[in-house]
Amino acid sequence: MKRIIITLALSLILVGAFAQEHLSFKGIPIEGSISSFCQKLQSKGLTKLGSENNITVFVGDFTGRQATICIGATDDGKNVHSVVVIFDASDDWKNLVGTYDYYKDLYTRKYGKPTVNRENNPSRSDRNTMLMHELTQGTVTYVSAWEVTGGTIELSIEKSDSYGKGWVLIKYRDALNIETKIQNDLNDI
Repeated sequence: MKRIIITLALSLILVGAFAQEHLSFKGIPIEGSISSFCQKLQSKGLTKLGSENNITVFVGDFTGRQATICIGATDDGKNVHSVVVIFDASDDWKNLVGTYDYYKDLYTRKYGKPTVNRENNPSRSDRNTMLMHELTQGTVTYVSAWEVTGGTIELSIEKSDSYGKGWVLIKYRDALNIETKIQNDLNDI
């Protein structure tokens, strides 16, 4: 009987261990301190630009394209919880959609059909100027998301910080560390 209980307990621990797996970015689990995670990114060839408010910014190669990569951590810096990949801003709608479609296809090949897929362009025009205006106004929605082991990955086209431009973003959110951050924030309020 004791052996059965121990076996059952080990099985539950292993199941829990798999449920507690962290999401990975560039083959690196999104876990640990911001300094440790950033060192691993630097060893992959990314260049650190700086840090502010528990966000560290890098530039470098992501799947053969130059990108800005932002790492988010808890207020104490002990737990990395998210990674955001930002491609260069563009004022060309076809370029934005082409990049979005490319990554949507890649993530679909790896993770299957997105759990969220909203692609809405209410513009009656196919003119670039009108489409970029719609994006700036927030009426265009292009977002796909995948629930994967350890968290979520979200791909979107969003307006950039420059009028008339947009960018493609890929957000990695580690479920365990995001929940830890939320619980800490809830304790603060």
